[in-house]
Amino acid sequence: MDQPGPSTVSAVDVLKARTSKDVDLWGAAVELDRPTGAPMMPGLFHSTYWGAGFDVRGLDQDMRIKGHDFTTDLFRYDETLNTTYYGGFISFGGEYTLGMLGMGGLWERWGLRSFFEAHAGLYSANTDYNGRFTPVGLDPSKLGLSQNDVAFIGGIKFETRKQLSPRTSLSLLSEYEYYSSVPDMRYNDGDGGADGIVNKTQIGNDSAFSGRTSLRLNIGLGSAGLYPAQ
Repeated sequence: MDQPGPSTVSAVDVLKARTSKDVDLWGAAVELDRPTGAPMMPGLFHSTYWGAGFDVRGLDQDMRIKGHDFTTDLFRYDETLNTTYYGGFISFGGEYTLGMLGMGGLWERWGLRSFFEAHAGLYSANTDYNGRFTPVGLDPSKLGLSQNDVAFIGGIKFETRKQLSPRTSLSLLSEYEYYSSVPDMRYNDGDGGADGIVNKTQIGNDSAFSGRTSLRLNIGLGSAGLYPAQ
């Protein structure tokens, strides 16, 4: 897998491949927030806070390739590329008003409230790669690699909330994040460096953006209200 050599998978000129890839992003965080007292920029914010926390998150990538010619299965390639991020972050957020845009009165009549949170942190990024190439009728070959890096992760989250009762609300959330280090694979191209610089299989990295929008139902448990009376 890691060194160039002659092909042993097929004697025909046509090779077809079917590829499937799954990417899972997971995480857990603990954060402590401290209100600023009087809101910063009171014409724009109703309330503000600073926060700090510890974060663990993972980016797990699984890929499978099956190769065949017109009639025969030729090989199978399985790959896992898993990265775990450990680190700390700081955050700033609060409730803001749209009054400066001329929409504050309409927003309040609809019973809508607007929140945001921005965060930034440094993380240790630990990556493990495992690849297995299995030609039909031959012994499989394997390769395992590891890499440690430092990553910056920053993002911002916007929430529009409609309170339904003292203990329930409905939120529309939009979240955007930037990752300075996301692993990818740089495969041996088999030409000994003649047509490129990849003369061995190695873990590379690139930057990435992510974004998502979701609808969330918030329900408070117990006898106390989740939200103060408006």
